[in-house]
Amino acid sequence: MRVQIVGAGRVGRSLRGFLSRWGKEVSLWAYRRGEGVLKDADLLFIAVKDDHIGEVARRLYAEGYRYRAVGHLSGALTSDILKPYRERFSFHPLQAFSSFDSQLWEGITATMEGTPEGLRLLRDLFTDLPIRIVPIPAEKKALYHAAAVFVSNLIYAPLVAGEELFADLGLTRRDYAVLVRVSFENFLREGLEGLTGPLRRRDEGTLNLHRKALKNVEDILELYDILSEFLKRKLEHGV
Repeated sequence: MRVQIVGAGRVGRSLRGFLSRWGKEVSLWAYRRGEGVLKDADLLFIAVKDDHIGEVARRLYAEGYRYRAVGHLSGALTSDILKPYRERFSFHPLQAFSSFDSQLWEGITATMEGTPEGLRLLRDLFTDLPIRIVPIPAEKKALYHAAAVFVSNLIYAPLVAGEELFADLGLTRRDYAVLVRVSFENFLREGLEGLTGPLRRRDEGTLNLHRKALKNVEDILELYDILSEFLKRKLEHGV
């Protein structure tokens, strides 16, 4: 099966490397430069910014590029944006691509939705490859992507806040790296049950001390209150 990827960013280039290492014939096309296009490829992956996916698909179709199925790598958009192509799919890896490393695809989960034939061809491509593909409903893609943003992007908010506070005390990431790693491992192993500290103990006196100490850093205090109240409600309801 011959594969064409449009878009030479981190996701597109790492996907090309991953598929190539597993013996797939893949061509990467930097759309702006018009390089490496395969008109007779079986599958097309559009790996550009979300705002440009529909435009690229329509332009390729108008220019006569035909494939057995066309897909994109957006987590939020559905395959409908790829019309007028008949066989379509959206395919999104649950991974944070901070580099072009093809190893980032090894052993991950990805989600898919699309037309029956488009999904069949997508599954055929990844048969026997070390990646788990889970179908999700098109109407829940935005919700799915919001969840992915929570666990890969928004977790940076409390991490950055903690870093700022630790920096005032002369502590660096190296000093609290074990604390961060163990906390994440606790969550991955036990979920909410892995939570420790004053929230778990319902130690209101300590929580109030925190709030007083944070009164001069209003943006961090606001974040502290929002996150604390959210976790309190979850603990109260046992969720």
